[in-house]
Amino acid sequence: MSTFRFKKFEIQQDKCAMKIGTDGVLLGAWANIVQASSILDIGTGTGVLALMSAQRNSNAFIHALEIDPNAFYQARDNINNSPWKDRLTVLHQSIQTYSKYPIQPVFDSIISNPPYFKIEAGTRIEDTSRRQARSTDSLTFNILLNCIQLILHPLGNFSLILPIQEGKDFMQLALHKGFHIKRCVEVIPREGKTSNRFLIELVLYQTPIEEATLTIRTIEKGNHNYTSIFKQLHKDFLLAF
Repeated sequence: MSTFRFKKFEIQQDKCAMKIGTDGVLLGAWANIVQASSILDIGTGTGVLALMSAQRNSNAFIHALEIDPNAFYQARDNINNSPWKDRLTVLHQSIQTYSKYPIQPVFDSIISNPPYFKIEAGTRIEDTSRRQARSTDSLTFNILLNCIQLILHPLGNFSLILPIQEGKDFMQLALHKGFHIKRCVEVIPREGKTSNRFLIELVLYQTPIEEATLTIRTIEKGNHNYTSIFKQLHKDFLLAF
């Protein structure tokens, strides 16, 4: 499906290697960005996280980074066709380059649905754009965290979503680098199943951790058997709710 329609905007995604998925939309609805005046979206892809942030926070100015040329042009078009184009800027740039020469020196909130496949573990993705979007060979967890430290406001937050094992590895590395975990939510795809994702919020100041679980679907049959908490989280975005 080349067009994904939300309640207040739509996404064209025919030129992007990574299409709209549950992970990105879940992170966009969950991330704590409503008090931020400046937001950075790393690896914006279609632009969905930047656009969801703009809808949730009417006061924020948002920068979105994308290194794949096809995705960059598509994100730019999606943003330009949105109601919030005056508050959104998309740049064809890596986070490594941006963190060295930032247009905005620090950000109140940073969000990312980052690549997580490790090439050395045997995962090969032949399509160059898809590999770049999904594998850590172009952006390792270590590099990502180093860049975040350079441009995150001391009282700001960094939110992301990762599979369980990668999430554990990421949090351990983040703690070693001086970050603190503010929120950690285990995402369960369906009642009775084990969790398969972590929603993570990191900060640079000491804080107690808030832990929780979030279940996406009930055990009922049907295509729209979503839990009430999932519906509440996405009611302003998804047409099904």
